[in-house]
Amino acid sequence: MFENVAAGWKLGAAIRKLVFSDKRLLIFPAIAGMVILLETVAIFLSLFMFGASNSAVFIIGLIAYYVIVYFTSAYVLVAMLIAFRGFGAKKSMGILDAFSQASGYVVQIFEWAVFEAIVTMIIRVIEQRLGAIGSMIFGFAASIAMSAATAFAIPVIVDKRTGPVATLKESAGFIVKNFGKTFGGLAYSELYSLIFVVLGVLVVLAGVFALGASVILGAAMAVLGIMLIVFGAMLNYILSNVYRFVLYDYMNGGKLPQGISKDMVDTSVKTQRQNRGGFGGLGGIFGGGNPGNI
Repeated sequence: MFENVAAGWKLGAAIRKLVFSDKRLLIFPAIAGMVILLETVAIFLSLFMFGASNSAVFIIGLIAYYVIVYFTSAYVLVAMLIAFRGFGAKKSMGILDAFSQASGYVVQIFEWAVFEAIVTMIIRVIEQRLGAIGSMIFGFAASIAMSAATAFAIPVIVDKRTGPVATLKESAGFIVKNFGKTFGGLAYSELYSLIFVVLGVLVVLAGVFALGASVILGAAMAVLGIMLIVFGAMLNYILSNVYRFVLYDYMNGGKLPQGISKDMVDTSVKTQRQNRGGFGGLGGIFGGGNPGNI
């Protein structure tokens, strides 16, 4: 397993170099962040202005918020993965072209957004019925489980245009079969981007302390720190999702982008196609009973 993790780490580094060779990909998380921020401000301002005293209106508004934000996030991510696939195939594709092609997935993206919103609301309702500690533990566990089960949801939608249930089965089946094997690359993506986030936090703190000596210097350092944090978040968004997409695309018969070799992927991910016991058998269940297709 540790050999696979190390290979996954190497694959993650190769994907970072590939992503940095097409810096247009950085535009997608920037768009997602700005749009979601505007949606959040607009929806919650509307709720507090017109529906704060009406619990039913507030709940409906909250559900609408989840659906809109999840839809925006998934739509931008689909466009980014389409752009990355075009880049990997050496096909020139502009940002607008990627979003235009993503519009063909609107139905699937909307269905997935509604599904995520419903699951999120169910989790929130259960949390409210538990005590403070129980709520914290359950919320954390549910978030981890949902994140793991849906890790490959967007690649599945891009590749197969499936509905929410089939998408969840495919995504969960893939991650279960490769449990631990994909960790190296995902850990690389997380840690590489975390460097910028931590550095940004330190610069912000330094800026706060510097305010006493110089307001201009302190403010400049704080702005720089925030920029580093945002950049780290953008990198995490791109690297982790592109890593998942490369793996999923390859394991379903797709071609590898330039700079990523077949041996590199085969070493980092060893499937359990014939294993019906343990995680392999569970993967077959989640994958719709046909683990050989993933």
